[in-house]
Amino acid sequence: MNTPSPPSRILIVEDAPANIQALTAILRDKGYAISVATNGQQALQVLETLRPDLILLDVVMPGMDGFETCARLKAAPAWRDIPVIFLTARADTGDIVRGFELGAVDYVAKPFHAHELLARVGTHLAMDRLRRENERLVRDESELARHRSVAQMVAGVAHELNTPLGIIHTAAGLLGKWMQSAPMTALAQTEEGRMMAEDLTDATGLIARNALRAHKLVQDFKKVSVNQITDVREPCRLAEVVAETLNLFAVTSRQSPIQVTVHNTMADPTGPWTGYAGALSQVLLNLLANVQRYAYAEGAGGRVELTLADDGPAPTEGYRLTVRDFGQGIAPEHLPRLFEPFFTTGRSRGGSGLGMTIVHTLVTAQMKGGVHVESTPGAGTTVTITLPRTVPD
Repeated sequence: MNTPSPPSRILIVEDAPANIQALTAILRDKGYAISVATNGQQALQVLETLRPDLILLDVVMPGMDGFETCARLKAAPAWRDIPVIFLTARADTGDIVRGFELGAVDYVAKPFHAHELLARVGTHLAMDRLRRENERLVRDESELARHRSVAQMVAGVAHELNTPLGIIHTAAGLLGKWMQSAPMTALAQTEEGRMMAEDLTDATGLIARNALRAHKLVQDFKKVSVNQITDVREPCRLAEVVAETLNLFAVTSRQSPIQVTVHNTMADPTGPWTGYAGALSQVLLNLLANVQRYAYAEGAGGRVELTLADDGPAPTEGYRLTVRDFGQGIAPEHLPRLFEPFFTTGRSRGGSGLGMTIVHTLVTAQMKGGVHVESTPGAGTTVTITLPRTVPD
């Protein structure tokens, strides 16, 4: 369920009460939220507590005029991208040019007309939204490219590891056969020989089992990495993708052990799915990494429940994946910003602020699904992902 976007907020910086009243009436009538400052210094103070989407800035004001106010705005990294429209009674071309040079995006002449004012405000708000969306897409693409590069490297390393692991497994098999040979049987006739034979048999079995386990992990690494590199949309099994991803996560979570319990309630437990296995793996790894980093105390680990379920009757509907932890939860004021690029409360713990942005992008843009987060401080967080059974090509 999508939360309605809050109305765009406009900061009016104007010293004439009549103009403030008129501007407020016109803009509120169109659904905009309004903040007011009556001089430049007050405007800067207002910006310390809120960030408007656009500023209407009078040029002629007592004390700090509009030009100086605009210059200070554009000098501050936190404010420089806010669109500024000058309100001016001056018809001097030089003043208008100066305003543009300082970073204003437009101007409205006094006395202003409601239709012109609303048209200019609406246009620049739309342009600013497009700019921010474009920046977000560029950041997402850059982060995805980085993940593909890492995945390519992992696939290469996994390929190189296969050969020595194969040799170790073969050697362990030969040792196992040798342990059954006549010389070893003869050796075991004495007490010392028997103990030596038992130790060698145990060691051989240990080598064989762990070589096989390492080989399976490498295969899982290689499979997930190749999927992330090629981003192939293909038929697969949802339960299989989840199992392979959890095998990979288990390797990385030893320092802060996370116990993941899988509940599979799908009518077909394998979960036939046509989609992007690499993208789904990346989403699950990001969510589990967040649990590891933020939900529980460092090094303590904790419990996670991962549920696979049908999201409505097959074959018309899709699947629902739920990742639930029982950790410290997320503060209510942070929930609306979870998918914003670079938003993080854990910078000191290595958070980049891009993990949940990538989750949202992969789920909604690539896999054509939905993602929803619920959290209660002190009780944990639940992330629900819905996916179509067949992701559109």
